[in-house]
Amino acid sequence: MTLATALRRAGIGSEIVELNPEWSVLGVGISMQGPALRALRTLGVLDAVVAHGFGYSHFNSCDAAGNIVDTVTLPSINGPDYPATMGIMRQALHDVLKDAVLEAGAPVRLGVTVSDFSDSDDGVAVTFSDGSEGSYDLVVGADGVNSPLRQRLYADIVKPEYTGQAVWRATVPRPVDVCTRHSYFGPRNKAGFNPVSEDRMYIYLVQNLPRWARLADAELPGVMRGLLADFGGHLAAARDAVTDPEQIVYRPIVSMILPAPWYRGRVVLIGDAAHTMTPQMASGAGLAIEDAVVLAEILATGQPVPDALQAFMTRRFDRCRTTVESSHQLGEWEKTPDAPDADPTGLFGETIRMLAQPI
Repeated sequence: MTLATALRRAGIGSEIVELNPEWSVLGVGISMQGPALRALRTLGVLDAVVAHGFGYSHFNSCDAAGNIVDTVTLPSINGPDYPATMGIMRQALHDVLKDAVLEAGAPVRLGVTVSDFSDSDDGVAVTFSDGSEGSYDLVVGADGVNSPLRQRLYADIVKPEYTGQAVWRATVPRPVDVCTRHSYFGPRNKAGFNPVSEDRMYIYLVQNLPRWARLADAELPGVMRGLLADFGGHLAAARDAVTDPEQIVYRPIVSMILPAPWYRGRVVLIGDAAHTMTPQMASGAGLAIEDAVVLAEILATGQPVPDALQAFMTRRFDRCRTTVESSHQLGEWEKTPDAPDADPTGLFGETIRMLAQPI
């Protein structure tokens, strides 16, 4: 949605094919760090995003009881009138971007995906799952962690690998004194919470789990409450609010960085399809949004598509690789907190400062 909007506003025709027939999104809350907000600002949607979320300027690291042991101040790269970072419900962010797509006039075809394509020097001939066909200068795969387009282009050259952790998230009421993100480091796992609106926050728990197994929906609340029993403070107070399976998202954590280049001919991958991140840096969606903004900016220069794609890789690869690797390392340290080189707060702060640099 970010890419389609940016392209249309640059005078470049674009359309979206979306497999989901409902054009909605699953999940609970999401973090939008300053770099992601900066990218959204270029679309003119930052004010709407801020209005629907909850902003703050730092995050706290706590012990299992909830006592603050360290604080990281986050760069305010969008100026004093905007938060350094924020939490927002995924559906609220989706709705803001959906409105931007419609306002920009980008056609959206729901319940449809690419079933086949033929790439040449002149363009890409595409056959869609509904039997229709089209011809395009460029096809962009923003089709997620399990990208079918990546499988088509690269087979099994690389794919997201399970990291030995799972993540739990649940939306609960926000106490009035919860005004920033907190991470609690407990005896078995890490957990915390992130405010996403005036009355809601989400709890997250990163579980060290050598083998991930799917659970029945009815089991989720009881298992999550049991895992949260290690923690005090606001987490203990919020634990009893975790009662409904529909308020919980439970997923394996995977990680991957696709080697450069992320394109073959006139077909390119962006977002999770090219760089799948663990949640530790809270930057996966932000990097995807940045990909879209940078790609649209380069294409708007009018240079030939092959040159544009190479310029895109020059701008994006090292930044995304560093962030993916830092996030993965943070997860490794969570599994082995006694490692002699473990410095999670230091690495997080260093990577955040890197991300604050221009894109």
